[in-house]
Amino acid sequence: MSNPIHRDRHQELLNSLSHYEAAHGPLPGIADPVWRETLVAQIISSLRRIEFIRSLHNKKIDGRRLDPASPLFDPLQGSLLLSRKGEADEAIWLAFVGTHFGKHLIDGWKLPALVFGSFGNGPVWTAARYGADPKQFEDMLDAKGACLIDPRQSGRFSNHRQYQSKKPVVIARVFRSFYDWQFENGGFDARVRQIHQKLGQQPTQTFDALYRSMKDVYGFGRLGIFDFLTMIGKLGLAPIEPGSVYLPGATGPLSGAKLLFHGDRKFRAGAKTLGNRVDGLDPYLRVGKQVLEDSLCNWQKSPERYVYFKG
Repeated sequence: MSNPIHRDRHQELLNSLSHYEAAHGPLPGIADPVWRETLVAQIISSLRRIEFIRSLHNKKIDGRRLDPASPLFDPLQGSLLLSRKGEADEAIWLAFVGTHFGKHLIDGWKLPALVFGSFGNGPVWTAARYGADPKQFEDMLDAKGACLIDPRQSGRFSNHRQYQSKKPVVIARVFRSFYDWQFENGGFDARVRQIHQKLGQQPTQTFDALYRSMKDVYGFGRLGIFDFLTMIGKLGLAPIEPGSVYLPGATGPLSGAKLLFHGDRKFRAGAKTLGNRVDGLDPYLRVGKQVLEDSLCNWQKSPERYVYFKG
């Protein structure tokens, strides 16, 4: 934990947990001081990951971040660069590509670079190019099916996406369903404007409306949707932020909540009720719902010892 960012919040977070317990009762999962320290360390680690993405707003971004043939390819930084150029829908599309495949701890962005760039043998599948001929994209996937199956050739999904299939038919369905969602109302910005007209411009309400609207995006589920929307919020592609940890449908964060509030990862408790309790921590910790969701997930994997989770 040599990174100094947010280190000054360590004691503040410990104090805040104590204040929560004084008001609401003890938290069995952190009765052990070591487990308590580990939770705080995971919260700080989550804060740092978010800070890294937000720090990109103040940096010059190399144009090669958009080039899947370049070792510098980075769909998240590329998305931010597209946004700066006023290409809003292309920015959202590239953020989707980055979120769907993720960045593997060892392989980096290899898998999304290969798919996005036709394995170096064809067009780059921008939103405009994909929309013009999705069948050609699907034919490309079919032709590269054997390569996709072999992780040594194609790379791997990130940890959050590790259970996703690399079968061409599945990737094709994910891309089609996301494209349909993104453009069914005239593009992403048009969808956000429609939500604002209906619900107002409150960031958490807009996030929730987008979250619910993405139920038909194939292969995303609760975690994929949450990761995608929080990412576009951090990238500044939309004025949104989660107003909840969205525990229904969760696995790791739900186990973390059970461990924290009941001392048992397998305690029988409803996800909605537990979600409300986790949300109730934030007025004390003031770290945001994404940090709570992420840190609980990572903490429950190793509550007795801090482990840095990435990729």
